[in-house]
Amino acid sequence: MHSVPTTREVLPGALVNIVLKADQPTGRTVQGTVAQLLTRGNHPRGIKVRLADGRVGRVQSMARDSAATVSLFQPGETVQELLEPEAEMATGPGSAGVSGRRGRHRNRPGRGSEEQPLPTQLVGLDAYIKPARKRGKASKSAGADAASSAGDDQTTKTPSLEPEEPTCPVCGDFRGDVAAMTHHVQSHFDD
Repeated sequence: MHSVPTTREVLPGALVNIVLKADQPTGRTVQGTVAQLLTRGNHPRGIKVRLADGRVGRVQSMARDSAATVSLFQPGETVQELLEPEAEMATGPGSAGVSGRRGRHRNRPGRGSEEQPLPTQLVGLDAYIKPARKRGKASKSAGADAASSAGDDQTTKTPSLEPEEPTCPVCGDFRGDVAAMTHHVQSHFDD
């Protein structure tokens, strides 16, 4: 097994060959310039680094070819933007005004930096609010719809909110509650 470079060799700005996380099963290496060290100290599988173009992987060897210096700069990007992670490492995460490295995102190619098209119409937050589910039986909501439509049309009768009293099925004249109706109907058959 070959030995991987140590922290003495792998410094920001060094040309290295790394294996990307996705390429670990195949072992395919890519070349680039170290922008930031992500591993503290040496590691048996290689020091984890972030290249100047934003890719992350473990260093397998030092690049000795000048072909590794292909254009690392993106249009509109300055040297200071590339070296910014180095300055942050030198000051340390505990320095005043520095929030630390982990939660910070930068626009890099392939990381969502392409411009998003603007929506054709503005959508308010109320478009994402769902109406509350109606609780209870479906017949109640149907009755409520009928009552609301009855208010619109004056010719229809509004239904009474009180339950109707039952009428006597024998004579049809007597009205009353259930207990009174039972007593009245019984009186028809006692004679």
